[in-house]
Amino acid sequence: MRTGVKIAIWVAASVAAVVVAGGGVLAYANRPLSQSEADAAINERLVDTVTKKDPVSAALFATYDGRTGELHEYAAGTSSTKPATTDSPFHAASVGKTMLAAVYAQLVDEGRITLDDSISEHLDAETLDGLFTVDGTDHSGEVTFRHLLGHTSGIADYFEGPVLRGPSMIDIVTDDPDRAFTPEDLLAFSRENQTPVAAPGEEFAYSDSGYILLGLALERIEQQPYADVLHGRIFAPLGMRDSHLLTDHGTGTDILPLTVRGVDLSDRAALSVDWAGGGVVTTLSDLVTFTRAFTSAELFSPEMLAELTTFTGQYDTGIHYGLGVMQFRFAELSPMLFSMTDMHGAVGSTGTYALYDPENDRIYVANYGSLDFAQKAIEELIQLRLLVERIAA
Repeated sequence: MRTGVKIAIWVAASVAAVVVAGGGVLAYANRPLSQSEADAAINERLVDTVTKKDPVSAALFATYDGRTGELHEYAAGTSSTKPATTDSPFHAASVGKTMLAAVYAQLVDEGRITLDDSISEHLDAETLDGLFTVDGTDHSGEVTFRHLLGHTSGIADYFEGPVLRGPSMIDIVTDDPDRAFTPEDLLAFSRENQTPVAAPGEEFAYSDSGYILLGLALERIEQQPYADVLHGRIFAPLGMRDSHLLTDHGTGTDILPLTVRGVDLSDRAALSVDWAGGGVVTTLSDLVTFTRAFTSAELFSPEMLAELTTFTGQYDTGIHYGLGVMQFRFAELSPMLFSMTDMHGAVGSTGTYALYDPENDRIYVANYGSLDFAQKAIEELIQLRLLVERIAA
């Protein structure tokens, strides 16, 4: 799941906000802060977000310093009728794509697949029918795992892609939030209402539909449900006890609110719209744990980490993509951010992210739980990062 607003636009807005904030933010950014001062400033921003910036009802943030081993977590707002805490579970949206990519890296290490294997070797013709037909030619036999992981397969995007007829997927889930979707339903939407963007390998085009195919192929390879694959390969080995793929949608999910156009889907069946595109429920600490393991190649070989983090795809100006991993090059986004080091990791459309700053060995994780807050979430990332980087050593 992702937003229809280009991320570069979010960052441009955030840079403008920094300037408007009196020029004082950047000019003041070099004054060291104590940890307690930074904690107070971060908490103040989160409280301000949930009290003044509709539609966010809860905001979570964490930062982990790999040099010192220090983890700092923050929470503000409410979950239904109780206060949100740093342990509150939340839906991570497209952050789950990075977890799926980690599993594929493991399969390559095990010699069970290569990234350049054709998807048609693992999925039947009926599943692929019509999804890769461009100008009358079916290109499904040319589509590889690398294409799908890197969003260069050419397949349409059921979640935000243009439709030939009828309502968009976002219209459908907000108009009928109790409607449930199977992976096959999501592919059928692309097949019946959309056209491919291009032939495989011709251009970068972000697609949730492609990740549905990756999830289905993984189930065929592993001979078990995708939820069990994630548990056995990611969550259990890393001790992520509070993480799981959401499969029981509806009342009783007990996760933080997740709003789309003001409609809370956290306890509605329509949240099944994500699945392998990012249907993971997790917590701040679990997501820090995963990001540490991913960026240190604990889950797979250093060679596969290099493959996943080779950012050859361009999402937009300053936003690059590898295989299941997004990179922010802040100096490309704005000259005002020339001193801000690059970060990479996972970004979800609901104001959720898990990003790593390799130069400073620091992880940033957050969740705001609203598709309508995606732009502001990136603005907050920059503001919060400025605060964290001012903490005196």
